[in-house]
Amino acid sequence: MIDNGLTRLDTVGLPALAEPADIWKTNLYKNNMNKRTIFTFLFSLVALFAVAQEYTISCAVKPEFNGKTAYIVNKNAGDTIAACEIVDNAFMYKGEISSQAVIDVVVNRPKGMVASVLIEGGSDVVVDMTVRPVSIKDNGGLNDKLNAMYAAVKERSVVLSGLAKKLHEEGKSEEEILAATTAETEALYNVYRNTMNENRDNILGAFVLNLVARQFYSSVEALDAVMADVKYSGEFRALKKIRTALYYGGITKPGDKFIDFAGFTLDDTAVRLSDYVGKGKYVLVDFWASWCGPCKNEMPHIIEVNKQYAGERFMVVGVNIGDENGKFKAAVAELGIDYPQIFIPRDSKDEDNAVLLYNVETIPHLILFAPDGTIMERGIIGGALDEKLNEYLK
Repeated sequence: MIDNGLTRLDTVGLPALAEPADIWKTNLYKNNMNKRTIFTFLFSLVALFAVAQEYTISCAVKPEFNGKTAYIVNKNAGDTIAACEIVDNAFMYKGEISSQAVIDVVVNRPKGMVASVLIEGGSDVVVDMTVRPVSIKDNGGLNDKLNAMYAAVKERSVVLSGLAKKLHEEGKSEEEILAATTAETEALYNVYRNTMNENRDNILGAFVLNLVARQFYSSVEALDAVMADVKYSGEFRALKKIRTALYYGGITKPGDKFIDFAGFTLDDTAVRLSDYVGKGKYVLVDFWASWCGPCKNEMPHIIEVNKQYAGERFMVVGVNIGDENGKFKAAVAELGIDYPQIFIPRDSKDEDNAVLLYNVETIPHLILFAPDGTIMERGIIGGALDEKLNEYLK
């Protein structure tokens, strides 16, 4: 795979996202609302009369966790089902379930270990947290099917990476490498697709969709069409977040007006994006964080851009995300940032969640706004940024 030098945000602890009411006004949803209501009603009747079945989770851990607590958590609902004492390097939990679910086995939270297991009635899952990666087995059940998919993905990834490395060493351009690896990339993606298609009627299909939704679907409508055909997908909070992000990605394209949000300045004064954007200047907004290496690497360039162009027609504004207030302020001082900042606290409400509102997937992420607040460019960085600024500000 080719490293684009950016930090992905789906692997860091950002605020939880909820879906705004506007998302549910899409034509596809309105057209299918009655069908879904009927389906939900019928499904609830089935669930009402479903018979709960036992399942078992047995887990081995390292000796250092003896005497600590393990938690059994419903991943999608977020509810803690049980707490288990760890004794003799192990613990076991027996529960009942009338449907299927993804259960997180959490050892020594909040900074311990987590393993996600797929559960259905009759599951007998054995988890081994003494090895890396964590081993999860269930005698030919859903988890073993998931393991088979992971093994196939690893095999295809090795082939794809080897080919990309060979082409890079031969001096091929990025475009040439992408073209030459298309077939292998599709073969890798098909491993996910095939597993999802073969398991549309169980929790594994929804689990795989949750893994690939961001890469495979670029619109709310496309994701909706798949979710309607994959059982249990509507229960995944992460899929709802992705759906929300796709919605906002569709209304924050170049040519769209800016969406306002609130945060705080370096001196903890309340501030809004609209205090800068739409006020008659070109505004370059940089989404960044103190823990983001690529953000720090790009920062000297952005500081130089600010020095070169700042004035009556142009300014730079930083938007700090996913940080602690103290670390944010320390980073500003350390990096010598001398332009306005909007700090977005981790516990911000959805209407002020800048990452959500602008569907920011990687950082640094730069957006150039026109004097009237229209989005002109997104994702420009390095030399591409310089070219655009020369074009607009000459």
